[in-house]
Amino acid sequence: MTIIKYSFLSCRIIPILFFWGTAFAQDYDFDIPEEEEKAKIEFSGNLDARWAVLQTNKSSPFYGLNFFGMEKPDEYLSQYRLDFYFNGDYSYKQVGFTIRTFTEYTHEGSIDLFIFELFGNLNFSPRLTMGIGKRRYNWGKGYAFNPVGYVNTEKDPENPDLALAGKSSAFIYYNRSFSSGLIQNLTFSTIILPQEAYILDKYAGLDSTSLAVKLYLLLQNIDLDFMVFIGKNQPQLYGMDFSTNLMENFEVHGEVSYANNEYTPVIQDSMVQMTNRDGFSYLLGLRYLNDLNITFIAEYYHNNSGMTNLEYENYLNFLRSNLHSLETELISYSKSIMTTNFRTKNLMRDYIYFKASLPEPFDWLYSSVSIFTIYNVNDNSFVLSPQIGYKPFTNSEILFWPSFFFGDYNSEYGSKQFKNKVEIWFRFYF
Repeated sequence: MTIIKYSFLSCRIIPILFFWGTAFAQDYDFDIPEEEEKAKIEFSGNLDARWAVLQTNKSSPFYGLNFFGMEKPDEYLSQYRLDFYFNGDYSYKQVGFTIRTFTEYTHEGSIDLFIFELFGNLNFSPRLTMGIGKRRYNWGKGYAFNPVGYVNTEKDPENPDLALAGKSSAFIYYNRSFSSGLIQNLTFSTIILPQEAYILDKYAGLDSTSLAVKLYLLLQNIDLDFMVFIGKNQPQLYGMDFSTNLMENFEVHGEVSYANNEYTPVIQDSMVQMTNRDGFSYLLGLRYLNDLNITFIAEYYHNNSGMTNLEYENYLNFLRSNLHSLETELISYSKSIMTTNFRTKNLMRDYIYFKASLPEPFDWLYSSVSIFTIYNVNDNSFVLSPQIGYKPFTNSEILFWPSFFFGDYNSEYGSKQFKNKVEIWFRFYF
């Protein structure tokens, strides 16, 4: 029995000693299998409920044309609308997909759905990415204006942070970082923009495709971009921008763009005519944070393709003349000109933008106040707009946002269809 017991213990101990000795004799590498990368899906969005009170400007030709043939509205109007933004992002390994939608509701039976962005991208390597679809781009360093925003959707300078639709395109990005030397980072971007379908709403001419190229460089602490935009029946555009911090709380930025073969509409002899406006557009701005935690943004913008004072007065007189004729065809013609030839947000040449914002004034938690103005240097008209924001709960915000327009009869802001407006926004995020 004793022999059997020792034999049993020997069978247990010998293998243990063997493996224990072997462990000291050589090293072992244990490969822990990597966790398989999982697909990531993220959803976000917000609902904006907006209610506005608007004071009409009955001397404005824009007011007269837009409300022509309707029962004479009161001096004050109200507007209620719901804006719903929905965002979805999907990624798995080297593949990504993005969708951004916008839905607008103004009255029963009227719901408008827009696809702001819808594109997919492939990351071939950390340096090379390509994609295709409808995408929003943000070229330029300016806050309210972007003269080099050749592929951008035009901003509304009264609300530069508003989400906007992108453009159908194919894009390729090449990025490279450097550990030493003057250049610390380099990105080369190529964007191909096909013409929007206009033949049976399905097709477009191949030769109408446009090409935009941008080279980004980080030189020490200076951001630099160089851009080119070319396309058939399009002006050739060449631009550059920069941004740098002079101090930790003081940033300066600028943009300059040269347009070759650019034609802009003007009114001559009661007709729309295209005039050549080759030349430079530019912007110079700054952002400054002071000791009181107030952020200041100031920008000067020159728009080479904008109208002079006389050209803008001719445009207003043209609209007024057609409005006073009471002829339906002339009214329709004027409306179509307003929305096609003269639809840009800034019709004239020189503007100054200034904004000051302060979070949590007087130690009022979850609140913010700001005020901005856009001053038209050419005709001395301007808009003045303060804003008060409050976030009572997580993922919610209330905005009180009045706007006041000042200027004479023939000025840009004095001829707006509304003299003043007050908006209240209720925002809900998820």
